Amino acid sequence: MIEPRIALVGAGWVVRNVWAPLLVQHNAHIVSVIDPQTDASTAFPAMSPGPRWHRCMSDQALHNCNLALICSPNVHHVQQALRAMGQGLHVILEKPACLSSADAEQLIRCSRETGAELLVSAAAAHRSDVRAMAAARGALGTLHCIDVSWRRRRGVPRPGSWFTQASQALAGSGADLGWHLLEVALHALDYPLIDAALCNHVPATADEAQQQATWRGDQGPGGAIEVESQSFSCLQARGGTLVRMSTAWASHQEHDETRITLYGSAGELCLRTTVGFSQNRIQQPSLTLTVDGTQTSLAFAAEDNLAPYRDFLGSRIASLGTCAQTREHEYRKLRSLASAMSALYPHLTPSCTARPGH
Repeated sequence: MIEPRIALVGAGWVVRNVWAPLLVQHNAHIVSVIDPQTDASTAFPAMSPGPRWHRCMSDQALHNCNLALICSPNVHHVQQALRAMGQGLHVILEKPACLSSADAEQLIRCSRETGAELLVSAAAAHRSDVRAMAAARGALGTLHCIDVSWRRRRGVPRPGSWFTQASQALAGSGADLGWHLLEVALHALDYPLIDAALCNHVPATADEAQQQATWRGDQGPGGAIEVESQSFSCLQARGGTLVRMSTAWASHQEHDETRITLYGSAGELCLRTTVGFSQNRIQQPSLTLTVDGTQTSLAFAAEDNLAPYRDFLGSRIASLGTCAQTREHEYRKLRSLASAMSALYPHLTPSCTARPGH
């Protein structure tokens, strides 16, 4: 077991409120914060000694670190992960890890060559309701189709920021919310490759810039949204199973709602809940198994919003760099998710990635 010495690449909301506190709980030492924003230098006042602050990734920024958590704008993920692994650091990539199969293969090749662990953050699969769904999967027989949707009432992430700029985010809700949904759907299918997709990425309307995610506490008026706010797609997994997906940062719904339905030869399984940190949540989440016209409610443990992230870190940090089986599983997962992103966004290629060091 290594003693984690962390380089935080990006110091935005999810790092400050989720990842950094949980890493400290797991006895990690945050050594370095890499973010061009000046306020990142004082983002963690309670830490003693405080981490170093660097505006960009460099040898100095990664010095004395053995694990990089990459939560930067999407366009930089691949090159920053390659740079960190090239210096011998293990890497945790926040979603979406990458948006093309070619980039996934480049990341996997670098991980193999350097011996550095490559982990894709997977909080959704560690939720108690999703684990209960996975435990009941065997009752469904052969899976024919999976429906996944995550539609928010008002939940655009910081309009006008990198989240909504095409040059930085590369894609919108289909990659942001869709990555979590596909993580669950493709896990249920043992992470197959996606062979094809039909998509309708819906551009944001002008008024959606005012429908920002209130739980983030962002200040100031909204800016332009250059990526899709809604996405509707049908993906075909290798083997024939269909995955139908719907995402929305803003919609006409009363509550922010996530639905996952598995259709099998022997039954159907439906989860209704709210993924993420929204305060406009489904008040009574449910998991229902339907077989031959009979519905059965399945129980799952109540948990706080940080629990899936805590569980993910707890299951991964202790074994970093020691388990070949875990490493191959991560490669399979990344290939599957990246193939879905390639099918959803065929116009994005490895040439979209940023220059090293950013």
